[in-house]
Amino acid sequence: MKKFLLLFLCFLLGAGFAMGSDSQAEALNHGKDADVKKAYEDFLNAVSTQFGYDVAYTLSMDPNYHNSSMGGRTAGSVAEHKAADYLTGVMKEIGLEEVEKQAAPCDLWQFNGAELTIDGKNYPVYSYATAATPKEGIGAEVIYLQDGTMWDYEGVDANGKIVLIDIDMRANWWVTYPMLEAQLQGAAAILSANVGGFSQVADDALNCQDICAPVGIPCLSISLKDSREIQEKLSQGPVKAHLMVDNVVELGKTGTTYNVTGKIKGESSDFQILVGAHYDTHFYGFQDDSCAAGLVLSMAKAMVDSGFKPKNDLVFVLHGAEEWGASGTQYDWCVGAWEMINTLHPEWAEKTLAFVNFELPAYEFDTYTSTYSAPEMYKLLDTFANGYAYSPKPEGCFPDDVKTAGYQTYTYSDDFSYYAAGVPSTVNGFLLKDDMATPFDFYIQRYHSQYDLPETYNEAVMAFNTKYYGALVMYLDRLPALCLDFTAQYDRILASLDAEIITESGGDTGKMEDALTVLKDKAEAMNLQVQKTNQDYLDALEEGNSGLAGSLWAKGRDLTRQNLKAFGFAQDELLGLMYERPIVPHEAPQENILLMQKTIEALEDGKVAEAADEYAWAINNVLEWYAMYFSPEVIQIQDDMFYAESNQDNLYWGTDKAFVKAEVEEATRSLMLRYEEEGGDFSQEIAVYQNAIDSQRAVLLSLFEKEIQDVEKLASLLETN
Repeated sequence: MKKFLLLFLCFLLGAGFAMGSDSQAEALNHGKDADVKKAYEDFLNAVSTQFGYDVAYTLSMDPNYHNSSMGGRTAGSVAEHKAADYLTGVMKEIGLEEVEKQAAPCDLWQFNGAELTIDGKNYPVYSYATAATPKEGIGAEVIYLQDGTMWDYEGVDANGKIVLIDIDMRANWWVTYPMLEAQLQGAAAILSANVGGFSQVADDALNCQDICAPVGIPCLSISLKDSREIQEKLSQGPVKAHLMVDNVVELGKTGTTYNVTGKIKGESSDFQILVGAHYDTHFYGFQDDSCAAGLVLSMAKAMVDSGFKPKNDLVFVLHGAEEWGASGTQYDWCVGAWEMINTLHPEWAEKTLAFVNFELPAYEFDTYTSTYSAPEMYKLLDTFANGYAYSPKPEGCFPDDVKTAGYQTYTYSDDFSYYAAGVPSTVNGFLLKDDMATPFDFYIQRYHSQYDLPETYNEAVMAFNTKYYGALVMYLDRLPALCLDFTAQYDRILASLDAEIITESGGDTGKMEDALTVLKDKAEAMNLQVQKTNQDYLDALEEGNSGLAGSLWAKGRDLTRQNLKAFGFAQDELLGLMYERPIVPHEAPQENILLMQKTIEALEDGKVAEAADEYAWAINNVLEWYAMYFSPEVIQIQDDMFYAESNQDNLYWGTDKAFVKAEVEEATRSLMLRYEEEGGDFSQEIAVYQNAIDSQRAVLLSLFEKEIQDVEKLASLLETN
């Protein structure tokens, strides 16, 4: 089995430096610089997990950095501002340069506390980013309405009452929808208990997520234990409650969040590497994301203390307003990061070699770990993990090591805002198992609950992540030419093609395949050019030819600029979203068409339940699921947050990436009303789906033809000499 392993090389393709496995050690030593080895060893020896832990503990447990007695450090709040000041001080103390708080606009959310009292007993509750009660609170009857759907309100007068519901935000629907339904039905407030999905660690656990809606009525989390107790009271007769919610949510981006930055200056500031995390939290947020803030600062301190002298600027950035930062939008998280790369520093997209982001970095999620990244970074990360002399291995954790099959970064962390803006980005594998579909147990048990506490800390994981990603930063810093592999775009787009549906829509898949073949050829040629430039640079260093090394470094920088330009273009034109799911843009209508065709087939056989349960609910990235259970007025609010002209400047990282909705809501609702029919005439519903298929085919054809042009343009951007 042949190996292609060289010290600084991103990857080697078929033409380069093949050798047998017996020569692996020799390959790893090729071009080894004693100064480089010492820099890595000094950094690893300087890492202090205790320092990172102390920062995390302070942020999560010091009441100075909480909004309420139950924690919370939300967008633009007093606690968030105090934490920004604290982190600024720490950055200065450890010796970072040009430390500053960089202000960004957000919708302010300040939750100071809430009280729910029934029969003289206080029940702990925690508010979402929704309305407050009057200062004196409200007195109202409590009613229990199961799941809180429109069907649960049939025959019920909810006007002026406090609605209590069960919720499973993973299996059923986000809290946004029952809140909006309760508001529509005239309820005074809504309480939700997590019967599944999140906060399953204990029956007294509370939960908080982003609401993804206008402010609405007061909406609060209540524990399953207390919900059951109240339901027991209701079984014995009417229940009256007093509710006081001290919550401030100011719209119009009148609030301020801070992104805290500090630098280790490089030999040149032409390029930079970013290392970051967020510091806002729900509840105490020890893992999410106080530990990540501690890790970033621990890494920075170790680099300063070890005397590391980077070639490029290293910028350490701690973002605010990650958990929530805007009202009335489907894209209300990662606001601080989006503002940083799009408003405060758009020029960073042209000069950032990588953004290395962290989430929950001190928890052992499984027997292995991984890195989510832009697809163009898959090979780089594989080579770093498996073919680089100074890539740290897990000790005392992750016995199955680091998996490097390639995992696309998702929309649930700050790195996506940078990625979409054209910055190659990574984040430690914190959310999904390697099938990229199943969440780790932490998310079902403790995520966004008051149980995200220091007791979850795993020092070995914290140490590994600090050292591993610190070494990755140093590895990237030493490469003359940035390694971005655009054959990953070839793979990604080719895998997205449904030839039958595209052909039925008038698209020419052969033309796309031809364009992709050219792209692959150009990408491979660029890979070889990068490889050769990096290798020649190493050889020049080893030979002591500083003049040649300098010219090769300059050549590598030119290749880096070219690759970054191509990377930015690829994300601008070939990265789309189905709500929060990254896709190739044509996949949205393609997927909708297939689901609608399957729905029609079931309806033609009179199988309405099959049509609804198997296919129709998943149309529009499962948004039709919500139309099956919530009123048209609620769904209109949902649609306005995506598509209303007046809301297009409120989409953040979803800007210009939303899919075109298939207009099938009329049929969706009809299927639910006729759900139990057998063998009926569904011609009217079929006509709705067929009309939507015709419209989606036009959308698909337009997107697909543009993508062919974009693939051709991307290939031209990779042209090498």
